[in-house]
Amino acid sequence: MQKYTYHTHNNFDGVFDGRSTCEEMISKACELGFEQIGVSNHLVYHQNVPLGHRMFFNDFKRALDVYKRSYDEIERVSSLYNINVLKGFEVDFFPSKEWRNSFEIFIKELKPDYLIGSTHFIRDKYEHNMYNIYHLDSLPANITKEDLNELLLNYWNNIIESVKSGYFNFIAHMDYCTQFDLCIDEKWNDIKYKLIDTLKEYNQAFEINTSGIRRIGRPFPDRWIIDDLIKSKVPVLISDDAHSTDILGCGFDIAEDYLNKYDCIRYKI
Repeated sequence: MQKYTYHTHNNFDGVFDGRSTCEEMISKACELGFEQIGVSNHLVYHQNVPLGHRMFFNDFKRALDVYKRSYDEIERVSSLYNINVLKGFEVDFFPSKEWRNSFEIFIKELKPDYLIGSTHFIRDKYEHNMYNIYHLDSLPANITKEDLNELLLNYWNNIIESVKSGYFNFIAHMDYCTQFDLCIDEKWNDIKYKLIDTLKEYNQAFEINTSGIRRIGRPFPDRWIIDDLIKSKVPVLISDDAHSTDILGCGFDIAEDYLNKYDCIRYKI
């Protein structure tokens, strides 16, 4: 079974959305016999991001300060354990030049070991209005069905552009929105195939995110997407998306059984 995990979260300083401390997560990874663990708290920065959670930032200096201190904590804890600990981020990507300029300063300052590309927001074309996919009940009352479809189309285009950016080691939970019964109709298949083709073109590694098994009974992305990508030799890894110690490695056995059907290329940092 895969003995590493790169998609994990902790509760550093009460900012991030993990439920366990950095030390608790690393200690548990050692107990499970993992060879590597990556700490990938969320990097969610944008001048227009809705501040619905402490880990969402529209103040660059404040965000950089938190990220630096969280990395210092990882360094401190990792020195206490005999396991290879990597520092990363799960990054909410945005395609605008303004966001990219800020992000590239973050990366230059922080020097992460790896980066995960993700999308948790639907947004308008110009990134003026964006809505956390967890909080769609907060959409303005005047948003029409057509407006929502355009926002959701930008969700998929956002992931496509994240692949093209070349920033990321792998792409997280590509069809994450489907857990909210969004984009499950066949009319969305064209944009999904466009994403699949982009992943193939750029040979962009992707994860089988086992958190979907707990949430909706199947991983993210859906199995037909996994099948298509693996058959095309796109690199794949298993992620637990662990927000607490009890989730580390959860579902890895199920994902391994599935991957055993294929001669697939496994991604490892």
